[in-house]
Amino acid sequence: MTAVVPKRLETGRLLLRRFEEIDRADMVRFYGDPGVMAIRKYGARDPEAASAAFDVLMRHWQMHGFGLYAVIERESGVFCGECGLRYTDDGAEVEISYGLFAPFRGKGYATEAAVAIRDVALDVLKLPVLVARSRGDNLGSHNVLEKLGMVFDGRQDSPGQDYGVVKYVMHSQSGS
Repeated sequence: MTAVVPKRLETGRLLLRRFEEIDRADMVRFYGDPGVMAIRKYGARDPEAASAAFDVLMRHWQMHGFGLYAVIERESGVFCGECGLRYTDDGAEVEISYGLFAPFRGKGYATEAAVAIRDVALDVLKLPVLVARSRGDNLGSHNVLEKLGMVFDGRQDSPGQDYGVVKYVMHSQSGS
């Protein structure tokens, strides 16, 4: 991708900025928080695995020129979570990802951040297709995806999971 993705985005209540090394402790705490990860696809991670996941997040920016942003509440300056774009595990698609610590949920922050990221995906990167995957039982996340204009595209159940993973998709105006 040759487009230049902004390192910082501002919304009415949030600052989204590219992750930096100083954010490692916040993300280790985020990835290890059972309350955060219970509603995400991967589950809580121990500190070593969480730190390794942060390394992957940082490398994604270096390799692709886009990635996840730290979500900061503008008024308080407090780290809320993450939101951004990344290649799916198989590398075939770009997905939008977001997650917030519990005290920041239910305020519209996920939608606010995700709208800014969706606009980067479609207007800056000119992606023809944007996808999202969510736990099948995470109805709050499904609501955010629908507010973005994404549509349900199927469910995949996996052995040992009682919730499955759902996929949402959005085609750009030029790619539909």
